[in-house]
Amino acid sequence: MKPIELEKFLNSVLEPEKFDDYCHNGIQIEGDRDIKRIVTGVSFNEAFVEKAVLGRADAILVHHGIFGKDFFRLSGHLRRRVDKVLRSGITLLAYHLPLDSNIPYGNNYAISERLGLQDLERFDVGVIGKLSKETSVNEFRKVLSLLFPDQDIGCYRNTDLIRRICIISGGSSMSLSKLEGVVDTFISGEVREPIRELSREIGINFFWVGHYASERFGVMNLGQLLKDKFSLEVEFIELYNEV
Repeated sequence: MKPIELEKFLNSVLEPEKFDDYCHNGIQIEGDRDIKRIVTGVSFNEAFVEKAVLGRADAILVHHGIFGKDFFRLSGHLRRRVDKVLRSGITLLAYHLPLDSNIPYGNNYAISERLGLQDLERFDVGVIGKLSKETSVNEFRKVLSLLFPDQDIGCYRNTDLIRRICIISGGSSMSLSKLEGVVDTFISGEVREPIRELSREIGINFFWVGHYASERFGVMNLGQLLKDKFSLEVEFIELYNEV
């Protein structure tokens, strides 16, 4: 498969043209060969590229690629990362907000599906849904601990029971301010300083499950899709980050 053919297919699934993103979605560095073997992962960095090279990958597909849209300066760590990719001939593809938002392959839908949420609706790049029945905050925290077993699940508790939930993966905590009166619980990847008091003031439970952990599912889903549809070799590379 040609790199441009892979990009064309992924664009048809993820529709990046609909998003005002912080980066180019799709091919960020074009490689020098056809694609038979792909490695997927959350974030582009030197360690990831080194594993991709050792694994004889033809393409890298990540959620966090090269951020920014104009590259007038290429120095330091970014130059070293890009140099490793160029020397290897590997194609780098990245999809950021489109992969958060997508149904059925995206990060937030994947989490909602695993939590068994019903009556889903879109909210920003995330989803809102409800549990089949109310559950206590403590019981729900146990459910999240099973879904994200390597994480210490954080929680600001502001109600006794949970039913209606918003999920936005990654660094989405400030979206909480838009949810007053809409949900009783918000799940994010990260927490920021204002969130403890904001969640208390608007009466919403706030859980954070880890930025990395909340954004593993999307690239894994895309990898499985490519494997099933095109019989490509696909491997998810885990470089776990507790943040």
